[in-house]
Amino acid sequence: MTGIAADAIVDGRLRALVEYWARVRGAGRAAPARHDLNPADMQPLLPWVMLMDVMTGDYRYRLVGTGIDGLFGRALTGSTLRQSWPAHLGDHWRHWMDRASQDACPVASSALVNTRRGRLRLDAVILPLSNHQPGRIDMLLCGLMGASVRHRASPLLRPADEVVEDQLVSFEAAPLTV
Repeated sequence: MTGIAADAIVDGRLRALVEYWARVRGAGRAAPARHDLNPADMQPLLPWVMLMDVMTGDYRYRLVGTGIDGLFGRALTGSTLRQSWPAHLGDHWRHWMDRASQDACPVASSALVNTRRGRLRLDAVILPLSNHQPGRIDMLLCGLMGASVRHRASPLLRPADEVVEDQLVSFEAAPLTV
């Protein structure tokens, strides 16, 4: 699979997060550690950032920005990907999180989802972090931006149980070349 260049990421906030990740990673390392990240250096991005713990067969939302919680209308911190999303939505994200964590490979993705309240476009970057053993990815730094494709009043804020009816229209992802 061909990778995409980080400068091809359309959303400037996601591009800035990838550039920051690459800068703190430095030369010769597959991924930075969490302690390399300084929230003050990425303050404007924090509402759109998640830290995900890599678990066997799943991912736990360790920290979720307020913009992301607002986007989905619920708090995700502490839950797992499997607990939060039905398989028809979560499996695509899980596959690319697996790729990022197993191959220490940064990933960019884009999805369109039909909801009861309109079509939602989600753009994301998934960036590996290695905290305990060099080369072993145990956390992911993710940035997520969402926008309504159809402009309706509050199309993204909805009850948590409504997501089971959401339909994935398209999902594209590719490794990033940084």
